[in-house]
Amino acid sequence: MEQINIDVLIRNKSTDGLLNFLRKEGYVPGIIYGNSLVNQNIQINKKELNSQLKKHGKSGIFYAIIEDEVVPVKINEIQRDTIVGEIVHVDLQRIDLAKTVHMSIPILLFGNSAGVKSGGTIQQQIRELEVKSIPSLIPESIHINVSDLKIGQAIYIKDLLIPEGVEILHDNNSVVLTILPPKMPEEEIKREEIPKSEPEIVNARDGHGIDAAK
Repeated sequence: MEQINIDVLIRNKSTDGLLNFLRKEGYVPGIIYGNSLVNQNIQINKKELNSQLKKHGKSGIFYAIIEDEVVPVKINEIQRDTIVGEIVHVDLQRIDLAKTVHMSIPILLFGNSAGVKSGGTIQQQIRELEVKSIPSLIPESIHINVSDLKIGQAIYIKDLLIPEGVEILHDNNSVVLTILPPKMPEEEIKREEIPKSEPEIVNARDGHGIDAAK
């Protein structure tokens, strides 16, 4: 697996004014913690962070370059501005490469489903897979080929190809995705609701039915 490096700078202050200044200067403030070490306030170049996230997503193992030290970390949380969507804060957790960690990895689909070609749609219930393993065995993502899936078919957790040594923290029978049938046009739905014949009149015989009530 490719080693993903990110240059991280230590900052000593954490006032609102400084944090806003850093953001204007193109940095993302954050914190690094874990492994029973003291928490450290940090800042990361925003362009570099966005570039790595675009290539690799937020899952996987990153290596924070802090001065002369290389620290394996995982991204625990990314906070974004609710209006423009830009990253305003990032939490990094130090990890021990020899110990088991819990991580979320994305499920990515590829291929043109036979069911979609027939007018169906893909409904994906699980987009991130919760797994447990030592970091070196955990993939950046899980890929599913949906090309052969027809309408009504589904992919379950038990169908996924997972690297040996990686434990999935989901029920094996959980549905990952389903190919749904085409939606019926609104005009057809209305036609389905219109009775095709007159309703049957119960006991309408011997002059005691509708005519007798006139």
